[in-house]
Amino acid sequence: MSIENKDKEEKTAEEKDPNNQYWDCCNNPDVRPYRGIYVCRNCGVVHGPVIIDAPRRSFTKQEIENRRSSEPVFTDFGPRTVVPKSGVDTSGSMLSPKQKQKYWRLSKIQRSVTTTFERNLSIAQPKLLNQASTLGLPRTVTEEALRLYKRAVRAKLTMGRSIDSLVAAAIYAAIKIHGLPRTLNELSKITQIPVKTIAKSYRLLAQHIQGTVPTGVTNLKTQYIVRFGQDLKLSPAVQKRAIELLDLAEKGGMLLIGKNPKGLASAALYLAAKELGEPRSQFEISKTSAISEVTLRNRAKQIKKMVA
Repeated sequence: MSIENKDKEEKTAEEKDPNNQYWDCCNNPDVRPYRGIYVCRNCGVVHGPVIIDAPRRSFTKQEIENRRSSEPVFTDFGPRTVVPKSGVDTSGSMLSPKQKQKYWRLSKIQRSVTTTFERNLSIAQPKLLNQASTLGLPRTVTEEALRLYKRAVRAKLTMGRSIDSLVAAAIYAAIKIHGLPRTLNELSKITQIPVKTIAKSYRLLAQHIQGTVPTGVTNLKTQYIVRFGQDLKLSPAVQKRAIELLDLAEKGGMLLIGKNPKGLASAALYLAAKELGEPRSQFEISKTSAISEVTLRNRAKQIKKMVA
């Protein structure tokens, strides 16, 4: 046995040693604390919660200045602990009148240090992160949606309105800002909120948060063509030709305003695929793009008329 193989076997045995703290991790463990748990940055293995030890006692002036003043905060909003005002403790036993008074005072202090903004965000942020993860949105889009929702809360748009609809509207606004090909129907299917309700909340955001939320019709034809072209397994040449057809149609006087970008992109793909010998049926294209076959035929006739 060579020296290199022997060293390799010894290293492997050392890595798999159960006495090692991270023996079940990858070959190069890089374990860091993240939101209250230890996670390996290379393989994603979770090694357990972060247990915060009690701070050491401070005696000198320098130690007092350098000591830990508060525990780490794992979220970007205030405390989420709820102190009840009931006369029952955690074990279920009744409290004495003196203990009830202490609980009432603690609850009053808790309500005074927790603002309405923090209470609202503690409910809305997990919903927003869950929906963004289900849609597969990038981190930048998720952070943009959270920033828009925070601005909506500070503008008091949540008073008397549903948190769920404003969360969905913030996600849709972030999607439009970054130009991602996601539709209201997809967002409605995930959030279980009607399309009209999300659109109404989106218009509310656009009205009160000016300069950030796009109000006009965004040019999504290229994103939709690429997305639908990949779903239909069309070649890049067909996708390129579809973009050219839409550009020619716009130069011929066809306006994008007032017409669904999905319908225009689907019709352009239908014509381009038929022209380049990769035809797809109207039913297949309409099912992929979530539009009706009547809309697909009407948009295809309009594009052919403008291009001819």
